Amino acid sequence: MEPVDASEALQRYFGLQAFRPGQAEVVESVLSGRNTVVVMPTGAGKSLCYQLPATMLDGVTLVISPLISLMKDQVDALTARGISATFINSTLSDSERHDRQRRLREGAFKLVYVAPERFRSEAFVSSLTEARVSLLAIDEAHCISQWGHDFRPDYSQLGQIRKRLRPPRTVALTATATPEVRDDIVRVLLMKDPAVSVAGFDRPNLFLEVVNVAGDADKRRVCLELADEGSGVIYCSTRKQAEGLHDALKKKEVPVVLYHAGMEDNARQQAQEDFMSTPNAVAVATNAFGMGIDKPDIRFVAHAAIPRAVEAYYQEIGRAGRDGQPSRAVLLFNHADVFTQQRLIESSHPPQTLFADVWDALYRVESFDRGVHVLAAQVGANEFEVSAVLKQLERAGKLSRGGRGEGRWGITVQAGASPLGPKSAEARAVLSAVLNLIPPGASGSTELYLLARSSGLDEERVRHALGLLERAGAVTLKKPFIGRAMECLQKVPFSQLGLDLTRVRAQERQALLLLKRMTDYAYGAGCRRQFLLRYFGETNAARACSGCDVCKGKKVKLTPAAAASPTDRVQSPFGAPEKYSILAAEELKRFRRELSRDLGLPSYLIFNDATMYGLAAALPITQDEFLNVRGAGDATWERFGPKILEICLMARAAGHEPQVAYAAARRRKR
Repeated sequence: MEPVDASEALQRYFGLQAFRPGQAEVVESVLSGRNTVVVMPTGAGKSLCYQLPATMLDGVTLVISPLISLMKDQVDALTARGISATFINSTLSDSERHDRQRRLREGAFKLVYVAPERFRSEAFVSSLTEARVSLLAIDEAHCISQWGHDFRPDYSQLGQIRKRLRPPRTVALTATATPEVRDDIVRVLLMKDPAVSVAGFDRPNLFLEVVNVAGDADKRRVCLELADEGSGVIYCSTRKQAEGLHDALKKKEVPVVLYHAGMEDNARQQAQEDFMSTPNAVAVATNAFGMGIDKPDIRFVAHAAIPRAVEAYYQEIGRAGRDGQPSRAVLLFNHADVFTQQRLIESSHPPQTLFADVWDALYRVESFDRGVHVLAAQVGANEFEVSAVLKQLERAGKLSRGGRGEGRWGITVQAGASPLGPKSAEARAVLSAVLNLIPPGASGSTELYLLARSSGLDEERVRHALGLLERAGAVTLKKPFIGRAMECLQKVPFSQLGLDLTRVRAQERQALLLLKRMTDYAYGAGCRRQFLLRYFGETNAARACSGCDVCKGKKVKLTPAAAASPTDRVQSPFGAPEKYSILAAEELKRFRRELSRDLGLPSYLIFNDATMYGLAAALPITQDEFLNVRGAGDATWERFGPKILEICLMARAAGHEPQVAYAAARRRKR
């Protein structure tokens, strides 16, 4: 098909005069019938790469996206342009879903959006085989790869789905995929020699900066400075951090909104609307914020803690400066935040011993309905780790979990109970409603709204009346379980379960590797722009950089105490060298703490503080260098040497320099 046809369709349907960089090549590849992998950053126009071909091809374009919350927005925008589109997902009733599947088979739509979980339905897959799918578009394709930063199991089945549907062409799109993740996408989707397009990662208007901060006070100070520049987003790693920073900015009368997953849906929606409509608004948020946000005049994106991966970082900073005007991406870096992320990763991938403890606590009972917090206390672990175990057991098909908050009250009515007994009118009304369902002397269950409807009271009054009836001895209550009941599908001890945790351990290693790459960016001594371009495999960008703190100098100015280098301390701990690697010292401290717990020994018996700081200063990477450090003798080497060298090597790789003068002084004293 001639390129002019695509240009005409671009203007007719989308009102655009020209393609953005990389779009025309992708559209041409798709229209020619070639399978294509597209890597474009957020805001570069990936959606057009399948929406435009959809208007020009016969048949339907099936779009697979994990973002159910955005499907309606996409469909509404297409419909407004006169393009027939719809979505089929879990927000629809059965009748709506069946009607749309029927119309899909009849060819009523040019684009149909679905989530990958939809392919679990055989009825849906069958309806697709009857439809004429001319293009299969897979958005957020990095979710396919177990080496990506957001792997989702349902995506891993799309290769077999594609094999079954046999679409003439497939396009896989993502904003963040390294070369290794792209290779995995091609492999899982069973593509042969696809065209690969990587473009648009160079954002000349975005100034990249890393600011070393000493703590929360420095973070607040930098964020207040950035807020003077206009609208922005500040990403935090936890809800608590977000709430604290939000309060600090609000006290300084910054027009600030708070957004995190723990808020009610209407509160989050209101925060998003306020951010979009208020000039110079600043959003303080966890990474739950951002999907669907297209505010062109965001002047800065700051990260108050290190993100879990370069992919996530680049996607989030890509929300700044979409109007092409100068904007900033600022990472507020403190290595203590790296340890927080490491602990979260490790908690998300618990050890086999915890799997065994959780399973052995569950398989002996018919159903466990006392909540995750009770189970966690029972096995002596935190709720986050136990939740991770339950998720893995459920994914492996070993555990079944009920719906959340079924809300049924168990009620036993005493033999002599009568509606005339209670003194309270509300209690009499509720008991009468109960007796319509459960006769005296019997037990049953019901839901609060049914009793409210029958008694003419609201649910809060019904709940109060039930309490009165229980205290009066008229009924015995079993309150509803508000969590999710758990049931083991195999009633055998863990030793006989045959659970393979190989993938869990591989995912943990990958998550830690992704975090290390993000740490490399923070500690990097070279051009930050080139680091990101090389990371995503874009090799044809210009080499000149005028947009990072390494090449052009820092814009954020902090006091010497706040901006101390990684190997400096303004005030060293007692007995420590004047200079040492903070990174190595913190890792050695953590290693010593874990050994102390595992061996049941006081930490100073493993190695004392003076030895620890000496190692952090000398950063030995050989046995001889190790033995040069005071207190690091042969016994310590035999038991812990290789691990300590590994920590020191990591610190050197992060750019920390060994303090040669300290090591030389030690040698003279031997």
